[in-house]
Amino acid sequence: MIFPSTSSSQATLLPTADLDMARWSRITLAIIAAPTLSQLQNQALRGALELSGAPAGAITLSRDEFEVGEVASTLCLPPDAQTGGSDWRHWDLESEGAILGRLSLQWSGGAPKAVIEALCEQIAAVAAKTRMFEQLQHIKREWQAMLDGMIDGVYVCDARGTILRANRALSAMLGLTIPAVLGQERDTLWATLPEYTVLRPWQALDIGPSHLSPRITEFRCGRPDRVFVEMAFELRAAGASIEVDLPLDAQNGSLKGENARRLCVLHDVTESRRLQEQLLQSEKLAALGELTSGVAHELNNPLATVVGYAELLDLDKNLPEAVRRKVNTIHSEATRASNIVQNLLSYARRSSPEKSFISVNDALAAAIEMRRYQLSADNVRIETDYAVDAPLIWGDDLQLQQVFLNIINNAVQAVQAWRGSGEIRLSTQISNLSGAPAVRIIIEDNGPGIASEHLRRVFDPFFTTKPTGEGTGLGMSIALRVISNHEGLIWAESRLGHGARFIIELPGAAGNEEVTAQVEKQPALPPAEAGSGKKILVIDDEEPVVTLISEILGFDGHTATAAFNGAEAIALLTAGDYDLILSDVRMPAVGGPTFFEILQTTRPDLLPKVIFITGDTMSQSTQEFLQRAGRPVLPKPFDPERLRAMVAANLRATA
Repeated sequence: MIFPSTSSSQATLLPTADLDMARWSRITLAIIAAPTLSQLQNQALRGALELSGAPAGAITLSRDEFEVGEVASTLCLPPDAQTGGSDWRHWDLESEGAILGRLSLQWSGGAPKAVIEALCEQIAAVAAKTRMFEQLQHIKREWQAMLDGMIDGVYVCDARGTILRANRALSAMLGLTIPAVLGQERDTLWATLPEYTVLRPWQALDIGPSHLSPRITEFRCGRPDRVFVEMAFELRAAGASIEVDLPLDAQNGSLKGENARRLCVLHDVTESRRLQEQLLQSEKLAALGELTSGVAHELNNPLATVVGYAELLDLDKNLPEAVRRKVNTIHSEATRASNIVQNLLSYARRSSPEKSFISVNDALAAAIEMRRYQLSADNVRIETDYAVDAPLIWGDDLQLQQVFLNIINNAVQAVQAWRGSGEIRLSTQISNLSGAPAVRIIIEDNGPGIASEHLRRVFDPFFTTKPTGEGTGLGMSIALRVISNHEGLIWAESRLGHGARFIIELPGAAGNEEVTAQVEKQPALPPAEAGSGKKILVIDDEEPVVTLISEILGFDGHTATAAFNGAEAIALLTAGDYDLILSDVRMPAVGGPTFFEILQTTRPDLLPKVIFITGDTMSQSTQEFLQRAGRPVLPKPFDPERLRAMVAANLRATA
């Protein structure tokens, strides 16, 4: 039989005058004092058994999503009691219209039912409040766990900016413990951060729910610099605080009052900003490569003429010695200018690694050559000590030059900032790496050196001690990656005030002795065949270059016919045949690629007779075309003897 519990308007908490008040008070106080639902369940059943005199009983509290695994559904005393007999009575535990559970007793009639009903009312009221408290505690734990699981720093503050709650990510970002953060005012605490600088003051956000009054700021702090974006949201529903309906500040729309709460989120954007900068620098470098490619083409044409005529003048045996020295100076300086253009173009271009047998000494010399003028202008002396018998290595010449340049540039900046001038020493030594021959490269300066706490982080990505805007922190990490890809080692040694030394060890190429021998025993270029009297078509849009090539070919008795673009060349080929075709690549109207495609369709027999001469060997489009064409290429500016040798070799091959 089920007895519904009476409402508070139908029964009193003191049902009979005969009730033992001491016992009632003790039982109800034990129920009220129970801190958890499970303890409440136990105290309630024991109290009901004591008041009723029943030999057995059971109490059931319904579950909800917060109580799974925390509260037993039914508690029986004794544990083996069976509640299904006819002598059992049942009371619903009801609070504010909600059934929270049921009390069951093996009824013996030892107490008035009104007493048990009053007790059920007490149990239901206390259970409702205890359940609400446990739900709030559960929500609090989940909320804190969620906050601590976030990678962004999160804190809650009041209207004055006092931090009331904070997660672990925030304490890690600030380098403080959570107790040290709590209770601090946000602006005061932030101002104590190293190198704290506001990059963007607080301003309203147009995105997000307007009733949360979202705002954003940005600041920089720490060593090295870290950049943070901070967003703030008022903790309220649409138009009302989560705690109490508060008035809004008329000026900025934010909550005011002691109970106002604000949720703030800090996001570390340092890496993304630096990646953006890196992408921007990469795009700039690509644009520089394209620009340099065009400039190189325009410079290499006049340089080809200067170098070529200087060499032709040097062949004149009747040239006075004083004039010959001046001609040699012109030749060497023009060649130097050409090398600078090629080095700049090679450094700026984006291309896949191309490994070959290279000399580390030559790679170091090329890196110095690219910086020679600036080194002199910066009053930085360069001393070299190369091992002449250092083994060749198998590597990418351009990548290694980039590594050397990164280290040299860092050294220049260090000595410049410290003393205004300085010295950089580069040396190579024969070494041993894993039992095999290797080359050791040492680059050292007499600058201020590297602090011990920074030395172990030199190769970390984005680590830099330079002022903001003067370094990306990527140079040495790139160097480490390149050297690792070459199966080598790189490390730094330094003592504060005594300069820095970077040491690189690279394995020698396998079978290096045979390679060196082959390089040394390479036959000289085949001699040109003089007096062969062949007809050669020269295609170039630069008249001085055409004239120079014609004069060089004349030394061997060849007859050169000029065409200043591909269209003129096609017309000449229609009128007659030629033994050889020397063609530029980039020309107005019909350029080299279009001319070659026309030959593929109309005169495929002439394709083996084509040699390309160009000052644009580095642009992506030219490289792709020359690779598809598969024909010999002579870069501008060129050595006249090299041109004569290529012409002779091709004439022999097509004879």
